[in-house]
Amino acid sequence: MFKILVPTDYSNCSVAALKQAGALARGAEGMLLIMHVMENGSVPDTSNEQDPLKHDVALLLQSFSGSNPPLRYEERFVEGIPVSAILSVAAEEKVDLIVMGTTGRSGLKRLILGSVAEEVTRRAPCPVLTLKALKDEPNGETPAATWQNWTTLGQPPATPIPADVLTSAEINDNPTLALISRAIAARATDIHIDPAGEEFSVRFRIDGKLCNFCRLSNEVGRALLMQLKVMGNLDIADPFHPKEGRLALPEALQDYEVRITAVPVVDGEAISLRVLSRHRLMRSMDQLGLSANATTRIEQILRHGEGIVLVTGPTGSGKTTTLYSMLHQLDDGTRNIVTIEDPVEYDIPTFRQLSVDTKHGINMTSGLRTLLRLDPDVVLIGEIRDPEAAETAMRAASSGKYVFSSLHTRDVASTVTAIRDLHIDNRSLAGNLAGIISQRLLRRLCAECSRAAAPTEEEAAVFRANKIEPPKEIRHPVGCPRCRGTGYYDRVGLFEVVTSEDGIVRAINEGKPEDELRSLIHEQGICTLQKDALQKAAEGIVSLEDCSTMMVIELVPHAAIVN
Repeated sequence: MFKILVPTDYSNCSVAALKQAGALARGAEGMLLIMHVMENGSVPDTSNEQDPLKHDVALLLQSFSGSNPPLRYEERFVEGIPVSAILSVAAEEKVDLIVMGTTGRSGLKRLILGSVAEEVTRRAPCPVLTLKALKDEPNGETPAATWQNWTTLGQPPATPIPADVLTSAEINDNPTLALISRAIAARATDIHIDPAGEEFSVRFRIDGKLCNFCRLSNEVGRALLMQLKVMGNLDIADPFHPKEGRLALPEALQDYEVRITAVPVVDGEAISLRVLSRHRLMRSMDQLGLSANATTRIEQILRHGEGIVLVTGPTGSGKTTTLYSMLHQLDDGTRNIVTIEDPVEYDIPTFRQLSVDTKHGINMTSGLRTLLRLDPDVVLIGEIRDPEAAETAMRAASSGKYVFSSLHTRDVASTVTAIRDLHIDNRSLAGNLAGIISQRLLRRLCAECSRAAAPTEEEAAVFRANKIEPPKEIRHPVGCPRCRGTGYYDRVGLFEVVTSEDGIVRAINEGKPEDELRSLIHEQGICTLQKDALQKAAEGIVSLEDCSTMMVIELVPHAAIVN
């Protein structure tokens, strides 16, 4: 049963919190745990008609007296420090949500001890909904119009970070670690902290989608930004220029890395944190979501031994993960593998890794030239960004080195255009190309709540137009606690793989334009991103709705595909 904890302090804020919690409990058919914290150990006299506690409970009962079935609730009196008592009861009772108000500590007491609501929000093992009053009426009543959401966790993590990763002492001593721990527990890849008027919004990117995590008051948000900049060794005295760095994390988080980017914006300064996980990056080839055909093609590319391999896709499409997976398959102890990255994702003991450092004159091109003097067998270039780097990479590939790199392009055909735009001639590209892997990431359907249904005629037509037999049923997202109500959990890769043995190499050498290259890929039966998405939808791995939203497929198929 859905359980909501409502801490009260006998104020108008408690009335608002009870109203909100009651409405949520009624909608979820749950129950309320009404908690009264007694710092001095005295139990309020509920026999007194004017007692605020009795007023609160009576208001709650009156608001839901007509509900059927009646709203369940339980009162509990707890002695102790408010924050510790609330967190203890929340963990002990395994509550699903905490609803509370902000009236309480103020002035010097708040400055010294901090806000109870803010502290609970940072440390709670469950989502927190906090309300505050904009103003109080003279008669002590606060109209509903004067209440607003202050801190709302939109899509919070289902469970807190495992206890063996960070100790409670570490989290309590550093609020930024509390935020990062919640992000890790939520499987977030990015944290965005943005000024929004008198507040700061905190959002997580989970499975490729941004969702609201909480809103912080201006003073708390500024303090958090300052602490993040200190941990990232950024210049806190200069808020007017973009800055980048890495957070210094405790040993318990050695499997994680957090990059920080601070940028001046209209309302102040915004910070983005990229959360990198070693176990996510170090995935084997069979964990990427490759189809049998794509796996065979990539294995064929890896047997090539020389030339250049390009992994392409938009930002956040998993290119680095694919590159590292391929290099680990080649890392058998007989090859000297060197990398130039901006920045180095992770330290790999068996690789020689060089990070771009413009302050000391090391850019992608000069660093690559240095690495080529280390007698490498395999070279990883984090990204080809300019004509000089592209030319150096092609020269390395033509000299017998095995070069891997990435580009930001839409598909295989557009990758050829991008390389041409970097002033690489067709003959050089065709002669050195070992393969191109274009990819995307699509959200996986939650295995616990997705539902199956027969495809509509329009949906079946999309499969037929792409020469795929329409499945008897396709699966749709629903939503459950495991997936935070989204219907999706984790992501899977979509791949379009072209090898040097395909006819596209001859077409590149002949200077064929991008549209003709794309048509040739379709004619040769190579599995495109669109086809891979549809095949995974037919297998119940992804939803057709998500494919269409990300524009991976077209509901009205392209004429070239139909033919």
